[in-house]
Amino acid sequence: MDDYPDFLVKEAQRLLDILVNTPFDEGTPLSKKFNDLPPRPGIYAFQHHTLGILYIGKSTNIRARLRGGHKALGWAFIDRMDPDDVRIAHIPLSYQWNRVSYQLEQVMIRQIKPPYSDR
Repeated sequence: MDDYPDFLVKEAQRLLDILVNTPFDEGTPLSKKFNDLPPRPGIYAFQHHTLGILYIGKSTNIRARLRGGHKALGWAFIDRMDPDDVRIAHIPLSYQWNRVSYQLEQVMIRQIKPPYSDR
């Protein structure tokens, strides 16, 4: 991660550790409206019951982002995944970290290379 400052890499690793270690049962189940997700900025991950993190993303409004559809949901459908085996883990971001959410997301994707994150 030579192209990112140390403080940003450390924060990305801290957030990634939270996402990876979020117990599956504590994730938000898939739904049509995603009412259980916060309407605020954050990092989110599609988490499979046995396969782990499938996708990492960021949004200025997590609930609205998923309500509007998401390519990871389409890929999971094509791969014939059971919707009950997929949950959403999420972490709200403060204004300070929201400003660099793209960089945080990129560092996390580089570290674990989730199969549905195609960046």
